[in-house]
Amino acid sequence: MNSSLINKFISDNRLSSYKNISEYEQNLIFSKKSYIPLSILEVALRNSIDTLLSEKIASDWYDKDDFLTKDSKGKILQAIELLKMRKEKISKHKIIAELSFGFWVNLFKKPYDKKLRINDLKIIFPNLPLRKTKLTNREIIYKELNHIRNFRNRVFHHERVLNRDNYNFIFNEIDEILSYFDEEVCAFSKRVNND
Repeated sequence: MNSSLINKFISDNRLSSYKNISEYEQNLIFSKKSYIPLSILEVALRNSIDTLLSEKIASDWYDKDDFLTKDSKGKILQAIELLKMRKEKISKHKIIAELSFGFWVNLFKKPYDKKLRINDLKIIFPNLPLRKTKLTNREIIYKELNHIRNFRNRVFHHERVLNRDNYNFIFNEIDEILSYFDEEVCAFSKRVNND
């Protein structure tokens, strides 16, 4: 691509994070490669949490006053308002699909410490490693998911992720969380991503 097109459509500001256009291109390819595993992780996480909370609290758990924090309740209301603006039917499945990855990740934050116990985590992640194999709790899962969320946001906002030390092993980290759901989910993600 010639420099006038680069300046016009990509911009010097965007390219300033990269050594050259080739590195920018490599970042795009790396980001593209992350789309499928991130999508599968996000959908699996929200569906698994919804299944748990539907059984533990109620089918409309997102509408119960005593479970969600004020911030999370606000996100639910924003999702409903967005559906109304788009004149879409408001249903549980539409609300859940509208909620961001950050919403689901934040359910592992400290305010949910007493609400999502280790037995709940084992239902969300049926293949969670045994304690003697790897120490895993709500706080650790939050840190892992939040790191992936930060990566996802950089990818989806077209920012540089290539050659950043904190993302060198991101695919292994995503695969590990996917394997917490089930090894087949992880294998499915890998197979689809390599086709």
